[in-house]
Amino acid sequence: MAVDLSTVDTLQAALTYHRERHTVLAGNIANLDTPGYRPVDLERRTAGDPAALAVTHEGHIAAPATTDFVTSFDDGGALQGTDGNAVSLERELSKIDANRARYATSAELVSRRLAVLRYAAGDGT
Repeated sequence: MAVDLSTVDTLQAALTYHRERHTVLAGNIANLDTPGYRPVDLERRTAGDPAALAVTHEGHIAAPATTDFVTSFDDGGALQGTDGNAVSLERELSKIDANRARYATSAELVSRRLAVLRYAAGDGT
């Protein structure tokens, strides 16, 4: 009997993405008082995305097998302060809270998927 673990791999990639995004967003808050600082964020891209890595010559190294590519970008911020800092504490905390909820959901899905596999491996016991 074959076991499909692709959903676990996909959820693991989601957990990694949300963990890395939390680090970036926390860095934005840490630089709240840094003059001229522009906030950054992470963006998920799928393999079919035109901006994703592509092998254009057979001698090139192939892109990773994962379907998600994570790219850093400047989100522009809302309003700049007098010192040129564009970080909004409320906006960054909102992003962190939404990211936390997505991470918790992904973690719960991984837990449930592994519980089903554990149940199946134990012949239903």
